[in-house]
Amino acid sequence: MMITTFCNSMMITTLCSRHSEANDDYNFMWRSSMVITTFCSSMMITTFCSSMKMATFCSSMMMATFCSSMMITTFSSSMMITTFCSSMMIATFCSSMMITTFCSSMMITTLCSSMMITTFCNSMMITTFCSSMMITTFCSSMMITTFCSSMMITTFCSSMMITTFCSSMMITNFCSSMMITTFCSSMMMATYYSSMMITTFCSSMMITTFCSSMMITTF
Repeated sequence: MMITTFCNSMMITTLCSRHSEANDDYNFMWRSSMVITTFCSSMMITTFCSSMKMATFCSSMMMATFCSSMMITTFSSSMMITTFCSSMMIATFCSSMMITTFCSSMMITTLCSSMMITTFCNSMMITTFCSSMMITTFCSSMMITTFCSSMMITTFCSSMMITTFCSSMMITNFCSSMMITTFCSSMMMATYYSSMMITTFCSSMMITTFCSSMMITTF
């Protein structure tokens, strides 16, 4: 604006003075005014272009700032999503750990319960069997030594790994003397001792159901 005002004043001064000057002076002043006008016009164009460049630069700066803010917003959003996903993974991991712990405790509880039931049933079987059958008299009358020798009980026990089985069931002494548990499973004790009234004993104790439900052989 200052350059434009200066140019206008120069042009007015030149036009006013041309009437009081000689023709040569008029021509000189006219050429001078044209030069000044052209210079001023070029200055105005330069100023205009500079202002346009500045405006463009400012616009680009604003755009860059906008893009940067968008990138920051996008980055923040991705960080939030990542944090959310991480928290979900942690929550899932914790849930799975809780489920695993719960399942493990349930398995331990079930194992302990089955051990208690097994121990209880074994003690009941031993006590009832000994009391009802009078095992001492039964062994004496049946000549258990001769019977074991004839059945080759030593070889049978070795092949069935009765020692390991008895140790795990905590009835080593009873199994060693009678070999009743493995013998019942392998030889179908109910059928073998049907003449000895073992069927009534097995029915009363539900030994078949117990063996099936507790999977005593696998255990």
